[in-house]
Amino acid sequence: MLSFKSTEILRLGVRNLFVHPARSVLTMLGILFGVMAVIATLAVVEGISEKMQEEVLRMGTTNIIVEAVKPTESESTTQTQQGGMAITYGLTYEDAERIQSSIQGAEVVAPARRIPVTARYLTRRTRAEVLGTVPWYNETYGINVASGRWLASLDQRKVDNVCVLGAAVARSLFPRSAPLGKSIWLGSFSYRVVGVLASRGKTATSSGETETDYDRTIYIPLTAASRRFGKMLQDQSAGSRSFEMVELHEITVKVPTAEAVRPAARIIVGLLEKFHDKKDWDVGVPLERLEALERTKWLFIVLGVSIAAISLLVGGIGIMNIMLASVTERTREIGIRRAMGAKRRDIVSQFLVETVVLSTVGGAIGVPVGVTLALVIPRLLAQAATMLGVGGEAALTSLSRTIVTPGAVVLALGTSIMVGVVSGVYPAYRAAQMDPIKALRHE
Repeated sequence: MLSFKSTEILRLGVRNLFVHPARSVLTMLGILFGVMAVIATLAVVEGISEKMQEEVLRMGTTNIIVEAVKPTESESTTQTQQGGMAITYGLTYEDAERIQSSIQGAEVVAPARRIPVTARYLTRRTRAEVLGTVPWYNETYGINVASGRWLASLDQRKVDNVCVLGAAVARSLFPRSAPLGKSIWLGSFSYRVVGVLASRGKTATSSGETETDYDRTIYIPLTAASRRFGKMLQDQSAGSRSFEMVELHEITVKVPTAEAVRPAARIIVGLLEKFHDKKDWDVGVPLERLEALERTKWLFIVLGVSIAAISLLVGGIGIMNIMLASVTERTREIGIRRAMGAKRRDIVSQFLVETVVLSTVGGAIGVPVGVTLALVIPRLLAQAATMLGVGGEAALTSLSRTIVTPGAVVLALGTSIMVGVVSGVYPAYRAAQMDPIKALRHE
C-alpha cells in the first residue's frame, strides 16, 4: 500500500491539474494524437505485411515457379496461316521432363498452360483465363474447392471436356443458379462444370511484373487444353488479335524442404540457360520473396514508428513547456512547502506525478481512439479513392485490412508514459532547486 506521503503527493499532483483544466486537456491532446498515430501506423504496416505474406505463402514456400516470359525481339515472330505474325516463346514439355529427371527428391512437377478466352453460358459472357493443368496442381497451391470436385486423373487420361470455375467466373455466368453439371463454352468447345473454387483473390506472379486473378481462372485438364486449343493461341479482344506459339506457360516444382529450394532453383536455371537460346523464361522462388518481405516489414515499422513518434515528441515538448510555466506560477507554493519541511525529492515527485498523469491519461484515451482509427482506415481510404476516381477498393488491395497487435498498444502506451517522465524531469529538477527564501518572497 502507498504511504501517507505518497498518497498526499499523488493527490496534490492530480488536484493541481484541475486548477487549469483546459490547459491540461490541450496538453494531453499531444500525447493522445501521438499514441493514436503509433497504433494506426503499426496496424497499417502489419495489415499490408500480412496481406503480402499471404500472397507469397499461397505460392508455396517450398515451390519453385518457372514462368514463360514473352520476348520483345522481332526475331521471335513467325508467319501464321492466318496471315498474321505469331510470337514463339515459352516453356516446353521437354523442359518439364528435364526438370523432373534432374531435381532429385522433387515431390511435384506441375506444368500449366494459360489461355485467354471469353467464357459463355447462354446469353452471358465474361472474360476469363483458362488454365490447363494436371490433377495435382490443387495440392501444390493449396486450392480449396467450395462445391463439386477438382480435376481427376481420369479426366486427364480421357482428355475430357470438364472444368472447375473460379469464384468470380461462377458469379458472372451463374448469378442465380448452381453451375455444377451445366456446360459452358470456352472458345469453340463445350465444357461441363464439375467444381467451383472458394474465393482466392489476386496475387502477383513470381516475377512480380503481372498479377493473376485466381477468381477469374477456369481450370481444365492439360491434355484437353493442348488438344482443343492447339499449339498456337489466339487472343482476340478490344478489336485486336494476337497469336502466340507456346507449349507451356508455367512449370511448378515442389521440393520437400526449404533448404532444398535454392539448390534446385540453380539447377533449373542452368537447364533453361543451356536449352533456350533466348531469355523467354523466369525462375521465381517464393521463399526468397517471403524473406525479403520480412526485412522490408521491419524497415517500414521503424520508418512508420519514427514518423508517428514525432507527434509524441511534440506532445512531450508541450508537457515540458506547460510544466515550466507551472513552476514559475507556483514559485511561492514551492517556497511554502519547502519552509514547512518538504524535501527536494518531494517537490520532484509532485511535478513528476503531474507529468506522468498527463501522459498516462492521454495515452489511455489515445489507445481506443487509435484502435478505432486503425479499423476504419481501409474503409475511409476506399471511399476517398472512389470520390477521387482512382479505382476505389481495387486501388487498395494491399490495404484490405489493418491489424492491431498487443505489442503495438503496449509500445504506444509505454512510450507515452516514458515521454511524460522525461518531459517532467527538468521542470521538477528546476522546482526542487529553488531557494526557499527567494521562493517565499516571490510575488
